[in-house]
Amino acid sequence: MSQPQYVQERLESLAKIDEQLVDVLHRASLTVSTLIDLKKGQEELKPQFEQNAQEFYTDLESATCQLRREIKLLDENVGTRLLPIQTHKRATGQDNVKLQEQFKLLEQLLTEPKDVV
Repeated sequence: MSQPQYVQERLESLAKIDEQLVDVLHRASLTVSTLIDLKKGQEELKPQFEQNAQEFYTDLESATCQLRREIKLLDENVGTRLLPIQTHKRATGQDNVKLQEQFKLLEQLLTEPKDVV
């Protein structure tokens, strides 16, 4: 079943925003990693840290602006267009149960002994 053109455009835009947020997280990881190395005395990494920090803020600003644009479009179209999904939350406790399961799995993975090669 094909989505209406407007819905397809919104989904594509949100997918792009999702990719940008992944880039933001990756850039944040690089920035923190470089900062750790700088704290260890590797001063030659200072330009790389500055570049990573600048690109982090640029990516974050871009993703934020696009997300605000999507929220504005959604606000403007509430009541004038039908949404393709149900927006009422019915199984309110189910999200918390799944979240707790994921935390337990993560804790198990982090506490497993690591084989050192």
